Amino acid sequence: MAAIEKIRRRSGLLIAIIGIALLAFVLQDLFQSQGRNTGPTVATVDGDKISVRDYEALKEKNLENRRSSNNNLSSSETYGIYNSTLEEMIKDNIMTKEYEAAGIGITTEELMDQITGDKPHQWVVQSFGDGNGNVDKQRVTEYLQNLSNLPPEYYNRWLDFEKAVKQNRLETKFDNLVKASYFLPTPLAKKYYENKNMKASADVIVLRYSSIPDSTVTVTDADNKAFYEENKYRYETDERRDIEYVLFEIKPSLEDRQEALKFVQERKPEFEAAESAANFVNDSYNSDKRYDSTWMGRKDVPEMIEQAIFDNGNGVGYVYGPYENEDAFNLVRIVDMQNRPDSLRASHILIGYKGAMGSQDTITTKEEAEAKANELLAQLKATKNNDDLYAEMASEYNTDGTKDKGGDLDWFTDGTMVPAFNEYVINNPVGSLGIVETPFGYHIVKVTGKTEPQPKARLAFLEHKITWSTKTYQNVYAEANKFFAENRTYDQFNKAIEEQGLTKRTMPGIQKSTYQITGLESPREIVRWAFDEKTKKGDISDKIFELDNNQLVVAALTGVINEGYAPLETVAERSKYQILNKKKGEMAVEKMKACGSDVNRMVNELGAESTTVSDVNIESRVLGNFGVEGDIVGMIMGMKEGEEVGPVAGNSSAFIIKNVKFTAPEETTDYSSIIREKTSQFSNRALNNGVYNALRNNVKIKDNRTEIF
Repeated sequence: MAAIEKIRRRSGLLIAIIGIALLAFVLQDLFQSQGRNTGPTVATVDGDKISVRDYEALKEKNLENRRSSNNNLSSSETYGIYNSTLEEMIKDNIMTKEYEAAGIGITTEELMDQITGDKPHQWVVQSFGDGNGNVDKQRVTEYLQNLSNLPPEYYNRWLDFEKAVKQNRLETKFDNLVKASYFLPTPLAKKYYENKNMKASADVIVLRYSSIPDSTVTVTDADNKAFYEENKYRYETDERRDIEYVLFEIKPSLEDRQEALKFVQERKPEFEAAESAANFVNDSYNSDKRYDSTWMGRKDVPEMIEQAIFDNGNGVGYVYGPYENEDAFNLVRIVDMQNRPDSLRASHILIGYKGAMGSQDTITTKEEAEAKANELLAQLKATKNNDDLYAEMASEYNTDGTKDKGGDLDWFTDGTMVPAFNEYVINNPVGSLGIVETPFGYHIVKVTGKTEPQPKARLAFLEHKITWSTKTYQNVYAEANKFFAENRTYDQFNKAIEEQGLTKRTMPGIQKSTYQITGLESPREIVRWAFDEKTKKGDISDKIFELDNNQLVVAALTGVINEGYAPLETVAERSKYQILNKKKGEMAVEKMKACGSDVNRMVNELGAESTTVSDVNIESRVLGNFGVEGDIVGMIMGMKEGEEVGPVAGNSSAFIIKNVKFTAPEETTDYSSIIREKTSQFSNRALNNGVYNALRNNVKIKDNRTEIF
């Protein structure tokens, strides 16, 4: 949770004002609830309105939290937050009623105990713990004491934190109540035990449906309708739309590519002569990519330049190119070359101070930290075999993950540490001990390992992206606009696609929440158009959709499925195989009946198989090598020894079953393992959103999201 991460970084909480914070949280919740059910709605849940105002407020808060850890959200990530925010509000509405009906709540005292008690909530432990599951209550106190001095957003984040703790505690109580409701009586446990362990074998004569050619089977409209009515419950659906679309992509033309190459060629003499390669490429007029001083080995550079950099004897100042890589024309200049290890290992003791990056110290000055580092270094140098002393110091002063590892940073790649630290380890032999100043404070560094040096280079890349020009955009837009203007009916749409050799793409089953369509960037505008009540089946989009990533789209609405049961015509194709097999099953049964009890005739004339199936068990739906045959398995397990059944139609074969024999399970009176297994299965189904999904399916939700986002 981003809010928790913010709190972790700032440290501390306030017991003295926790009552005020909790009161503010309660009042905030009260005022918000009083403000609901007004204005436009993004959804209704059994008549309860989720207002656009409340939705927007929570959405912005969720976006802010996500951006605190990732400021460059993609359009799909952003829309994912839009979607999840609404689902969060729907769930809150449904579950709040369930909590109230079950008599579940959280008192102010209980919430306080979750934060400052002897067994605090796991998120408090994560935010203010020592890494070993212990909460530093002093840090909690310091944080809250400092809340009034922090910007208002920190106080609001704390209220969000409290709300999240409360919500999680409610969910935990409800989950525990559901888990405790499950009870498996011993007689039922005994039946489960028998079902699980009872085995059967049987002789079977099997006629596979694959032996009957499809061409010999006639499926009528009446067959389709009968199958649909019989299996209608399988086709329950939410509201959906089908679309077809043509994509006009704006890509660089040959002329655009030539212009990009010419630009790089003209820059090359200046790049070769430039006194500072870094300054030259950092000028945005010259390059789309800034200088990166990272040392690069063979595996780090594009394959097409590896030989020029490392094998041809070219030295500092050499410029290679132009060459094409990742949709750009490039030049590369060698800035420096050295033999350097790929991997390094070191330990550190970090002395932070007030104002240092990441430091929790609010007292020590920079000068005091430097003096302390020199004092500790002197003690270490004065001690023979100082490994134990070094580890003790690291445990005392470090606050990062090395605290309990003797300061060991383990192996790291050259260039991953801050420059001063990295260069100290590079330039000093294993066993060296010294002080390095970085933005984090003063490090007492011990060099503990290096791999063999390898050739590496610092390179300046001049990159010029190959992009489309205004002329290219205008040409593609004109093509899309001509297609759009001349093809306003579905028949015209299809005819033009065929005549012009365009590619028609399809996207069936679009939902109101859909935010990804194959090949398109940020297609929400198309989804909203498809669900607009004014848009009818067969309509062509009323404009050219201009999407991200330079895409122009003209779409047609080809299917409308309303909430309820999907129409027969929309499921006929996916039911075709099942209907065909059902007809083949009827034919196979009649063919086997015509042979009477003559097994040889069935085998020789029909191509049937006479075999034995063993280890048949009611909990397995697979029957030998005949695939999934749940009904036939159930039939075998329900037969009596000496009984014969069939022919009967299965999923993919028709069967005659006889000579059934059973192997009973061992007698037992201990069904504890079965009870544990079934209890675990119930808990997993119930707690993995099983209960919530059942509740959600039992309420009426009016979803207006396509009108809002």
